[in-house]
Order: sequence, then structure tokens, then C-alpha cells
Amino acid sequence: MEVPIEVKQIVAFTKRDFHSWATYKTAVMTQIVNIFIGVFSWGVGATYVQKPVSEMYGSDYISFLVVGIAIGNLVMPLVQGVERQLNPWTIETILMTGISTPVFVIGNVAWSYIFSVITFIPYLLIGIYVFNVRLNANVASVLAAFAISAAILMGLAMISTGLRIVTKSTDPITWAINILQNLFSGITFPVLYLDSIFFPGASSISWFLPQTWVYHLCRLSMLTNPSITDPKVLVEFTKGASFAVVLFPIGYKVFSWGVARSKREGTLGWY
Repeated sequence: MEVPIEVKQIVAFTKRDFHSWATYKTAVMTQIVNIFIGVFSWGVGATYVQKPVSEMYGSDYISFLVVGIAIGNLVMPLVQGVERQLNPWTIETILMTGISTPVFVIGNVAWSYIFSVITFIPYLLIGIYVFNVRLNANVASVLAAFAISAAILMGLAMISTGLRIVTKSTDPITWAINILQNLFSGITFPVLYLDSIFFPGASSISWFLPQTWVYHLCRLSMLTNPSITDPKVLVEFTKGASFAVVLFPIGYKVFSWGVARSKREGTLGWY
């Protein structure tokens, strides 16, 4: 059985990027050293502020933080790949190559994603064996959480990309969502903590942000060993999935609209 040409193209892109990365020995060593420095820097910092994270997860701060790192290494590279490979600077070239857009994006993201997964391994092992990270994951729930998270974030990325292709600059909608994400989505602290910082009920804002559900579902699935058939757990996943169901098709439509409009106006290659 012959391997499909699309798979060969993705493999070729991946090999190219790997050889390009491996060529620069000094940069490779610097990246490896930075990984281990990063592992110990967050580990020491988390240990210093270590306390129970009883709000919804019944875990500790180090374990809470490691799941955030997992999201950064296992989900975010997919989103960043869409934003970096589909933009006003590359879209015209992609269309001229004759290679399909999915193959181009996957091929250019593949090595970065593989490397990101590899770099997460030291975080996980050192976190467990040096800093006593305790994960309590349910495989089915983790896979569902990661799938929902990827759909949410890729939907947002396509919306941003579609608007940037037309405007040639960062759109205010995505900018505002990202600003709110940094404060309200619970990247480094439980969102319920906002109630004690600002005012009672402040955390309610967080649940209207799609990124909050990315962190919430991943932490829920990796820290509490939840069965996806449990009605309470299923409700949480259904809430998160509703964001994915809405945002992913909207993102695709906005991206398609942006490309079509730029073609019609003759501005596809402008930046």
C-alpha cells in the first residue's frame, strides 16, 4: 500500500525543520540548558508558594502549575502553528505552492510540536521525582479535554488570522480576549481566587472566556481522575464543548472570508 502524497509532504517538512534545528549546535545546547533551567526555576518558585489548591481540584499548587505547563506544551503549539503559518506574510506563498493548506500547516508545525512534547518530559519527570507533583489523570477525560481545548484555541486562532489577513494588523477583538485571558482565565491561579482579590462574584467573568475552559477541563481531567460518564463531569465537559462547537466553525468561516476578501481586493500579498 503506497503512502499518500500528503503524508510524504508532511514528513518532508518535518525532516527539513529537524535538520535545520540540528544544524545550529550552539542553539541546540542553549535550548536544552534553558529547558532544565526552566524546570528548576518554576519548581523552586512553586515550592516557595506551595499551598493546597482546594478550589475544585483538591490538589497542590505545583501539580496545578504542571498541568498549565502541559497545556502550554501539548495544546498551544497547535494554535501557534495556525497563527504563524497562516498570516498575511505567508498565505499568498501557500496558495502558489499547490500544496493544500492543511498539509502546509501540519508540515510546518510538526517538528515544533514534536520538540515541544519532548521538552515537556523533563518538566513531568523532574516535577514528579524532585518536586513531588501528584497527577491523578483519567485517560479518556484527558483526551476529551485536549480535543475540546484544541478546537477552542484553533477557532480563536483562525478568527484572529482571518481578520489579520484583511486588516494586516492585530484585531482589537482578539487583543481584548487575550488581555482578559491573562487576568481571568486562571493560567497560574484558580479563578475562584479572584473573588477574594476584587469582589465576590468577580470569578463569574472568567467562565465567559473560552480560555478558562481550556485550563479548567485539562486540570479537572488530570488532577481529579474524573470519569467522563459521571453526570457532574459530563456537565462540565458539555459546557466547554459548547465553546468549541461555536468557535471552531466561526473561526473557519472568518478565515475563509478573510482570504476571499483579500483575493477580491487584490491585497492578499500585502503586509
